Amino acid sequence: MKSTLKISAVCATLAVVIAGVYVSSVVWRVSAAEQKLFGRSYLLPLKRRAPEYNEYPTRESHDDGTYSFVRAGKFVKVHKQMILGFQHTYSSALTAYEVGDMAADALLRANEYAETYLSAHGDSLRHYMNSRRDLYNNRVGRAIGADARNRGLSGQRAELYIVRQILQAMDNGIVLSHYRDEKVRLLPTPEQYGCPGLPKPTELAGLNSHAI
Repeated sequence: MKSTLKISAVCATLAVVIAGVYVSSVVWRVSAAEQKLFGRSYLLPLKRRAPEYNEYPTRESHDDGTYSFVRAGKFVKVHKQMILGFQHTYSSALTAYEVGDMAADALLRANEYAETYLSAHGDSLRHYMNSRRDLYNNRVGRAIGADARNRGLSGQRAELYIVRQILQAMDNGIVLSHYRDEKVRLLPTPEQYGCPGLPKPTELAGLNSHAI
């Protein structure tokens, strides 16, 4: 009996370690992609000095400051929420491609709980709308990751395909880059995305929270 419990404990510990190593690898790869595509990373700060948001807001940035970044020979106006939108979509796409849709969904939903309950503003309207945007972008990312997997892509080809599809989805407004986007008000609630128990701000009563 003791031997069985010991083996079970070792297996459980090993599973936790493997999961931790995998999550760390996702964090690193997403950070590297953010740095390459937007000039800065919010998961891991890969450069000591990041660009400052010292340029005028754009319609897409919803009054947030921007900066210009050259990507593949083209100027891109970057704002913080754009990077965070990519972050969730790419994380979900990578995990869906590598470990499957269900595992990716569970992992990123767990992340949403962690972000909410570890935040000092987890019960604010801003955070709530952010969560709706993030959960939606997670779903978009999982679909892109599953598509890459179904196409039989591997290695760098898969990575390039996933990134290209996400950037295209961002340009087409499929990935929602800001929580102030009017479309966010029409998204399903966190409960409908499988995240019951997240705080509901009192200001929510005045918003249209019906799902599309």
